[in-house]
Amino acid sequence: MDLDQRAPEHVRHRAVDGRISATKRELLHVSRSIEALAQQFVDHGDDFTIVSLFEHVSYFGYERERYARLAEAGTVIVGFAGTPAEVAAAELPPGVHHLLLDAADPMSDEWDVLVVSEAVSAGLAATDLSAVVAAGSLERGRLFSATVGTDPGWVVGEMERVLERAEPDLVQMALAPGQRVTQRVACRAEQVLREGIEAGWRRTLTYAAQREDDAERMALTDALTGAWNRRFLDRFLSRVGHRAPDLAVVLFDLDGFKQVNDVHGHSVGDAALRLFAQIVRAHVRDSDLLVRCGGDEWLLILPGVAQQEAVARTDAILRAWSEQHLPPPAEHARLAASAGVGIFAADAVDIDAVDAAMYRAKGAGGDRLVALPASRSACA
Repeated sequence: MDLDQRAPEHVRHRAVDGRISATKRELLHVSRSIEALAQQFVDHGDDFTIVSLFEHVSYFGYERERYARLAEAGTVIVGFAGTPAEVAAAELPPGVHHLLLDAADPMSDEWDVLVVSEAVSAGLAATDLSAVVAAGSLERGRLFSATVGTDPGWVVGEMERVLERAEPDLVQMALAPGQRVTQRVACRAEQVLREGIEAGWRRTLTYAAQREDDAERMALTDALTGAWNRRFLDRFLSRVGHRAPDLAVVLFDLDGFKQVNDVHGHSVGDAALRLFAQIVRAHVRDSDLLVRCGGDEWLLILPGVAQQEAVARTDAILRAWSEQHLPPPAEHARLAASAGVGIFAADAVDIDAVDAAMYRAKGAGGDRLVALPASRSACA
């Protein structure tokens, strides 16, 4: 590969230092660019090694054909946890070496893509933080602590760490391209190429991803309150990932809201809806999801929250709401809400169940919550 022909012009150096927090959606763009770099090595006949860790065998299934093509020209090692039956079902392509990870091994929570060659090296090393942020799906919103870089010494060091328990012959073969590149001084063309790659990653992890998120959010939010809308909820629940945490789900309905609208007008009703959304946000985390389902009905999703905490937060929201006052002429209107609370596996959320619990609370006089039995979830 002729680096002078591929080096971008007018790229200033910004060193990659330290770990960053990024969502899976953002890091997927980085991992794809690293895999594309490996494909260029295939196209140019360069010697290379790619080592990738997948959090579960099911994730490798989506990438099987891509890694089969890479294995036709380079050394390819993939690591993931799974039962013997799951590993066998993965049908590793010829030339793809498997690094078996124990589910209890911290490396099974990593998402790494490391490429070394004499031309250029690049790597992503990310650890699952077991947290999510607002996104179109739980899977895309999963948060990672990540390091990205093109320094050959760092990439080779990460590869050595990952392959520590691999067969010595495989380790020697895998590290050979990287050891050769660390023993020489990089030419200017290689330096500029590395700088261009890193600059592109930064754009991916900041500005470009943010613009895409902003455009998508406009289509998925309620214009009046800024909460997510029903379209978002349907997409979110349909895209729950394999490793998503349990979800605390709370369904709210504002008691007497129709009367507020009928007596004081829709402008006061709109003010009430905006105020309720503010009250909820003041009692939850930034990563929790508030959805306006329609009218005065709301759904709150709290990933990874146990039932006791979910009930406590719901109770605090109900109490705070009852202490609020609407603008004149509705300043004396009684404010109350009813809520149903439940804990579910992420792929088994039963909105009808929390809806029924909410109506039991409303039937008992409102201004209260009803929690589903704790046995519905291991999180409780």
